[in-house]
Amino acid sequence: MATKINFTKDTIARLEPVPGKRTTVHDTKQPGLCIRITQTGAKAFYCVKKVDGRVEWVRIGDAEAVTIENARKRAAEIINDIARGVNPAEQKRVKKAEMAFSDLFAAWVKDRTAKGKRSLGNDERNYRLHLQGIAKKKLSDIKRQDIRTLHQRIGRDKGIYQANRVLALVRAVLNFGIKELDLPIVNPAAGIKLFSEESRDRRLHPEELPRFFEALSEEPNEDIRDYVVLSLLTGGRRSNVLSMRWDEVSMDRALWRIPSAKAKAGAVIEVPLSAGALGILRRRRETNGGQGWVFPSTGKTGHLVEPKAAWARLLKRAGIEDLRLHDLRRSLASFQIDAGASLAVIGKALGHQSQATTAIYARLALDPVRDAMEKGGAAILAAAGVKDAAEIVPMKKAKRSA
Repeated sequence: MATKINFTKDTIARLEPVPGKRTTVHDTKQPGLCIRITQTGAKAFYCVKKVDGRVEWVRIGDAEAVTIENARKRAAEIINDIARGVNPAEQKRVKKAEMAFSDLFAAWVKDRTAKGKRSLGNDERNYRLHLQGIAKKKLSDIKRQDIRTLHQRIGRDKGIYQANRVLALVRAVLNFGIKELDLPIVNPAAGIKLFSEESRDRRLHPEELPRFFEALSEEPNEDIRDYVVLSLLTGGRRSNVLSMRWDEVSMDRALWRIPSAKAKAGAVIEVPLSAGALGILRRRRETNGGQGWVFPSTGKTGHLVEPKAAWARLLKRAGIEDLRLHDLRRSLASFQIDAGASLAVIGKALGHQSQATTAIYARLALDPVRDAMEKGGAAILAAAGVKDAAEIVPMKKAKRSA
């Protein structure tokens, strides 16, 4: 096989592979341009040039995808770059070694976990569900339009609240790389405007509770039934209830102690357990032995994950619209207020933190908080027509008239 030919469609098409080795054929018209042919017959254009005593091979593209004219033009550009002291092959090696978004996210998670600042459950979930499109991209390849398009798409498909949380996550991760790792990048998420959010005040109203619990009693999955009621009676955040562990629960003290690593504000939260919540936990402990997760699962996390399908079934049976799982937390607070509990006491029970109220929370004993939890839980059960939360699942159904 000739080592130099005039590249044309016909001459390139006639190039045959050599069994057992890769061969190279150079173009007679453009210095440095060649085609490498693998033993399987694949052909690709390269520009080959010696740089500082080292032969560098810069891939231009597949011979079937790149025209001869463009290959010659690109080879000439590469040679000119090398003459100016720029080594395209070295640039590609640097590019290949550059951090991808997935690498930066892993470093960010490790840093946040080490500092114990907050629970990462929702962030990791958002990364898994919404950021796989940029996960493998090199940081310098992530453009502002990529983030803007992602934000708009999530807002359209999943809602503006979800879209804003994802945008904030991307922004935080990239800022971490810039400020903490000194990465020479510009944050493409900076300055992208969040969707305007309205303050949400949805709660379960007293008149909704009987049909809500009736629909809940018809749910075939016992874990889902217990999870929903326990969320309602503790006011716990979704991720905290899903990942509740038995070593966080003290039956003797009637207390659920959420560790700082799982708390949003990074401080331990002590949640008094009402009689209704204790009844559910006692029954579950008898069933699964009181070891590990309160809501174990065979999935990747080891515990129950957000039950979207079951929640949708429940609301449909109950004939209730526009109610989210997080609204259960707000519902408990609303019933506590209705029962006369103070905002400071409710804030401590729900683990709220703010500069204006932290000092007040710090001085509160658990007794008034426990009283507020009991009153709120009792009000919920009374409105639902239920006396004992432990008997809610399965709840005795009223006989329907013919």
